[in-house]
Amino acid sequence: MGKEKNNKHEKENQRKPWIPWKTGLMAITVVSVSLALWVGWQVIVTEDNIGKGILWGLIFGGSTWLVFFGMNYFHSLFGKKPEK
Repeated sequence: MGKEKNNKHEKENQRKPWIPWKTGLMAITVVSVSLALWVGWQVIVTEDNIGKGILWGLIFGGSTWLVFFGMNYFHSLFGKKPEK
């Protein structure tokens, strides 16, 4: 009986998010903006082309958001809550 109660508690904890939604959005914002700036700066310095630097910075910053929302969509499809 003790193991069944413990397993139920572990399954409930697996459904809870690690961090709040607002904190996750803030973290992704900081990471994507810093990644975009860093990649853009590296391209501008190495190739002396501001347009290419801005383009690659936006691509890498946007790809961070694409992965974030893509994984949220994936989990909404396959991570449905069990019916009671």
